[in-house]
Amino acid sequence: MDKKQKRHNDLLSLVNTKERISIKELAGIYGVSELTIRRDIQVLEQQGVVQNIRGIVFANEPDRENKIYNLNSAGSKNFSTKNVIGLYAAKLIENDDIVIIDNGTTTERLAAHFPEDINATVLCYNINILNHLYMKPNISLIFGGGYFHPQTLMFESKESLELIRRTRAKKVFVSAAGVHNTLGVTCTSTYELESKREILKASMEKILLVDSSKFGQIHKNFICEFSMFDRIITDNKLPAEWKKTIEEAGVECITVEC
Repeated sequence: MDKKQKRHNDLLSLVNTKERISIKELAGIYGVSELTIRRDIQVLEQQGVVQNIRGIVFANEPDRENKIYNLNSAGSKNFSTKNVIGLYAAKLIENDDIVIIDNGTTTERLAAHFPEDINATVLCYNINILNHLYMKPNISLIFGGGYFHPQTLMFESKESLELIRRTRAKKVFVSAAGVHNTLGVTCTSTYELESKREILKASMEKILLVDSSKFGQIHKNFICEFSMFDRIITDNKLPAEWKKTIEEAGVECITVEC
């Protein structure tokens, strides 16, 4: 085994033991340039065993997403905070709105509080969100079906994506697993990514619902820059410097009392 191959094997082993590690850190550990590490990572990316997102390297382990995330268990974390965020977001719904509600535990709380006295059309693709909405008499529902992911209770398919592309909405409410000031808004599951990107293209007003624990977090699937949103609704535990960063990017930051 030559020196380069040994470094590739060592790199893969190190990345697999960590949730994420930067190119800069790896260069320091191995005493080589960042350019050398980037070339090594490109080889591992071609083998499908790692992913490099803006200088942060993630392992591509089989079924990693299914092991680390489950919507039902995630929903119990910070439930009261997510519930208050969802309640506030529901008050933004106006009569005759066309709304898209993304997959997620905080967006589910929006669905739970969706006003019953307002006429609206709603597109969704999560079974829990559908269950909150289908009995409300004034809602016209559009449901994107397809393959069911039991870990997140989401349906996705090519047909669902085409349905999203044919829809134009007044408001979209998006969820995320991480918000970083330089690496943007990210999610845990690769199969969510295309739906999230398409609903952002399909809507006039883009609203991110995310509790303050997600800020500073990074996951491997990049959705978009946080500056793409018109509003971010979170809780009042968000640090002041984050609120300033969001507003300097031209995004309205709404913090609700929890």
